[in-house]
Amino acid sequence: MIESWLFVLAMIAVLMTPGPTNALLASSAHQQGIAKTSLFIPAEFFGYFYAINLWALLIHLSAPIWPNLIHILHFLSMAYVFWLAFRLWKSSDLHKHNQRFTSIRPRQLFFSTLKNPKALLFAAGILPLETWGNSTNFILVFAVFSLVLLPCALFWMSFGRAILSGDTKQIKADLLYKGSAMMLVLCMLPVLIRFFS
Repeated sequence: MIESWLFVLAMIAVLMTPGPTNALLASSAHQQGIAKTSLFIPAEFFGYFYAINLWALLIHLSAPIWPNLIHILHFLSMAYVFWLAFRLWKSSDLHKHNQRFTSIRPRQLFFSTLKNPKALLFAAGILPLETWGNSTNFILVFAVFSLVLLPCALFWMSFGRAILSGDTKQIKADLLYKGSAMMLVLCMLPVLIRFFS
């Protein structure tokens, strides 16, 4: 069984972080409505599911040949998180993204999620190694992942739509990005502790 469920905090932080997938969800909700965009959530889930498991398979197959690959990938994924947090602190490009993508489809969201570097972060640093140890752990972890993904996606659909339509006067996109950057760094502390232990 999985020893610690602290990885759920890191999972929430990474899924809430603004990125290409969340920007697509916000743009689609603004253009097509939340009801139609909510049908895209399975495409996001399966994009993450395949990408995470492909990275995990690569790590597993390379472990006998190159056992330090997991540590290198873990370090690279942590560096990516802090680079992303720094980048989010300085920019907010949700409106530019909305203007660039005018007709969003589930296929586009699936491939955006499949190519998302966050999948490496989940496979190498956030999801516990016990996830792939047996089928019970695998099902439990991905059930939790889907339960965390759903409210995060709904948040980005509703809040992103409100930002893009100009309904929120007090909360600007740059404030959301700064808050996400701070939350990301704080919630990644369990992963950092696991890396150095």
